[in-house]
Amino acid sequence: MNNTRLQYHATGGQLFILLLKNMFLTVVTLGIYSFWARTNVQKFMAENLEWAGERFSFHGTGKERFIGFLKALGIFIVLYIGIYIIQTILAYIPIPYFGMIVGYLLTLGVVLALVPIIVVGGRKYLTSRTGYRNLRFGFDGKILEVAKIYGKGILLTIITLGIYYPWFFAEKEAYIQSKTRYGNTNFGFSAEGKEIFFLYLKGFLLSIVTLGIYYSWFLADVQNYIWNRTSFQGKKFRSDITGGKIFVNFLIAYLIILFTLGIGFAWAVVRLTKLFIESVSLEAEVDFSTISAQPDATANATAEGLEALAETLEAFLS
Repeated sequence: MNNTRLQYHATGGQLFILLLKNMFLTVVTLGIYSFWARTNVQKFMAENLEWAGERFSFHGTGKERFIGFLKALGIFIVLYIGIYIIQTILAYIPIPYFGMIVGYLLTLGVVLALVPIIVVGGRKYLTSRTGYRNLRFGFDGKILEVAKIYGKGILLTIITLGIYYPWFFAEKEAYIQSKTRYGNTNFGFSAEGKEIFFLYLKGFLLSIVTLGIYYSWFLADVQNYIWNRTSFQGKKFRSDITGGKIFVNFLIAYLIILFTLGIGFAWAVVRLTKLFIESVSLEAEVDFSTISAQPDATANATAEGLEALAETLEAFLS
């Protein structure tokens, strides 16, 4: 067995029981258990992921996620009340719809301001709770730096009708990966927006021409491109997944779900997860003697709570 290749040991039966338990308890608790359910799935994923003979671990808890959600809800209520008060005051200004327009702009501003907070906070939380060989991962990104990248990227993507997105993606991923670390050692990522642009253009055009069949090959190209440009300790990751494997496994997963009337969903998920994960390897073994612990005491689940709140509101409004 290749000691530098990722291994995934989960089974469909294990995931099925876990999802069944999560679904039941989430319904019984009127959705409150969803925070524990999400944590259970992430622990399951981590504990079944192996590299170089060692399993990963996830140390987050449903309790801290629930508390983070409550904090996020409190922040949202305060902001909502503040915007409402401003709108009420501005309503006395004799300009048609002035208060309403300002309220919409303030709401948009708050939403855009929360994006870098969610990105940084969420990444800090997930990495700080993920472990391997008794060391934790971490993320040292800054909210202001992420805000600049996302602000420019989103604006130029809108102005160029989506054409700028590959360059935005390359800059965003390079920053996030360079600020992500295992212990005290950071990952690396190097990509060119032009390369990603032509990768997406080829995938888009050929997917249309082949009525969607080429999409599997496009996914393979994207995964291979991203992993092949990611590194750790100067050693490059490699991904050798192929479009043919993705197409066949997607087809099998679809048939499993179809002929089991949905019951086989867990088996289909495990099959596809195993395919994507086990295609990844590192070109050489890691020198663990140079890596030391670097805990992140600032990481908490509030940003994840903001994200969960946004998803809840989106689901409710739709």
